[in-house]
Amino acid sequence: MSIWSYPSRAIILAASLFLAANSVFAASDSAKGSLPTQNSTVQKEDSSQAPLYKTHPIRLGLTYEFGYLSSSNLETNMSRKGKRFNADLDVAHMLGVTGQYSLNEWVSLFGVLGYREISIEYEPRDASAKKESMNSHTIQLQLGVEVGFSFLTAKNYQLRAIGFAGLMSGLNLIDDYYMSTPLYGYVRGIGLQLNLRHFAILGGVRSTHVYWHTYSSDNWENDDDEFMADFDLMSSPFISIGIGF
Repeated sequence: MSIWSYPSRAIILAASLFLAANSVFAASDSAKGSLPTQNSTVQKEDSSQAPLYKTHPIRLGLTYEFGYLSSSNLETNMSRKGKRFNADLDVAHMLGVTGQYSLNEWVSLFGVLGYREISIEYEPRDASAKKESMNSHTIQLQLGVEVGFSFLTAKNYQLRAIGFAGLMSGLNLIDDYYMSTPLYGYVRGIGLQLNLRHFAILGGVRSTHVYWHTYSSDNWENDDDEFMADFDLMSSPFISIGIGF
């Protein structure tokens, strides 16, 4: 069974790998700082005293988001060959890669490229057939801005509170009947980020609004096939682990 089936194991493994990499980077920095400088006539700036957002403005890593969709935050519209259906969605957790670029001490740009599966169960409104299901494999790209402030800062670590917002777009790769279609939306959330030299960990909650609508299918007949989903994933916990460069 895949390790991603157990979120806690995946997070622990990723943290171990990034901590090991951070130790290597720290040893490398220490070695560079101990090189002799007798032949150098130019006094260089001591980068060890520079703010972390200057010494490591770019951060790349992994992110994991726990997904849960309430029926009160879901709206669907589904038809096949003119027959109306009731549909319900089950949204899986999201796994992806994330990036962050610090513009200054307060503002950063962020991006997330993630994958999540959405299971769709449906049945005719007139109960003329049993319930069936299909899956949508979604690839989502999120781009936005973070604004935050540091409330605990030292030479080699920093703790920041941040708020963020951005736009989301992607592709819904559906595996049954309907054609794949783009999806759109937006994200917003809050979190805490701990920076330790090259190593960073960010945790918080993210709310994502997702919308997709397709009027075509592999079984297109008389313009009467349609599927629409409009939903909010409210306050989904997430964790990101990364390395700064």
